Amino acid sequence: MLSKILVTGAAGFVGFHLSHYLRYRGYEVLMLDIDDRLDRVDYYNEQLTLDEEGKLQLHRADLTRDIRDIPNDLDAIIHLAASPHVDYSYYYPAHVQHNNVLSTTRLMDLAAKRNIPFILGSSVEVYGGAKSQPYQESDPYYPMSPYASSKVSCEVLLHTYIRCFGLKGKIFRLTNLYGPWQAPDRIIPRNICRICDQEPLDIQSNVVRDFLYIDDAIRAITTIMERGQDGHVYNISTGRGTSMSEVGSVLSALAGDDYRLDTLRYDQEFTNARGASLVIRSDKLQQELGWSPEIDLTEGLARTLNWYEEHRLWGSKFRDQYMMERSDRRFIIDVVRRVHTLDLDSPVLDDLMKIG
Repeated sequence: MLSKILVTGAAGFVGFHLSHYLRYRGYEVLMLDIDDRLDRVDYYNEQLTLDEEGKLQLHRADLTRDIRDIPNDLDAIIHLAASPHVDYSYYYPAHVQHNNVLSTTRLMDLAAKRNIPFILGSSVEVYGGAKSQPYQESDPYYPMSPYASSKVSCEVLLHTYIRCFGLKGKIFRLTNLYGPWQAPDRIIPRNICRICDQEPLDIQSNVVRDFLYIDDAIRAITTIMERGQDGHVYNISTGRGTSMSEVGSVLSALAGDDYRLDTLRYDQEFTNARGASLVIRSDKLQQELGWSPEIDLTEGLARTLNWYEEHRLWGSKFRDQYMMERSDRRFIIDVVRRVHTLDLDSPVLDDLMKIG
């Protein structure tokens, strides 16, 4: 019986929700996220103080440098820590590769030596999105971003550690997620925050994605941790593609008669870079482990919109980002977190991103 779980990337969107859900399920949870000179996790301080019972505590560590303080008595590691933003990886590919691959290697090495089961969080992005039909786990890699390439590297590393060092491990690939507390540089919270401010939507109308509500995703991750087969890969998704114009129409309808959906944008460069359609099938997860999504898109968007309306003060902290053109890299919150007051075009910043 598993009891003590390490969640890396626990100050992030998925890690935060997952940590709370695991605690609700009765697990002892060790939350871990990066501690660096730019105080990256301060963004989530508000969430982390919501735990009234004090049973969750965030520990800070940079997995690329030091893992000595990770306890020995872990029953499983769920590894979510990464620089996860695809757009960010186009600007700073060296930093993303360094951070994502090195941290995974070091943690995997520790898990193999201590015989700790390792559950690796990966991404739908490894499939690329070059074909129109849904992907399944057996489809080949076709990464279309440095972020996706880093996830492919991490997956290959896990299979290598399983073969060479006897590591017990499994992989889950997440589709596009949404829900409360998600940073407003992601497409759904970005547009919900714009709705809250009575601003026009900003959507690429020709892009098709598979959107899954966060609660369904964390149930799936927990199910894979508890009952998934070692060495296997599981897609986590609805299996249904939705165009961004459809998402915009649902959001506009939920916003009510006072909000009018403006003309949707068409961004050909975005489509060419990341694929026009990126949908994955979760049949394996559903048939083998009995999981299925419970919250459809309309209900999930309604819940998310209600949450952001109730937390407008939090969302408004990122108004500069969600009102900024996506052609300007400063719309990415990770960029703002890392650089603070540094000039975005300065050699100092470029060196910082190159060395991680």
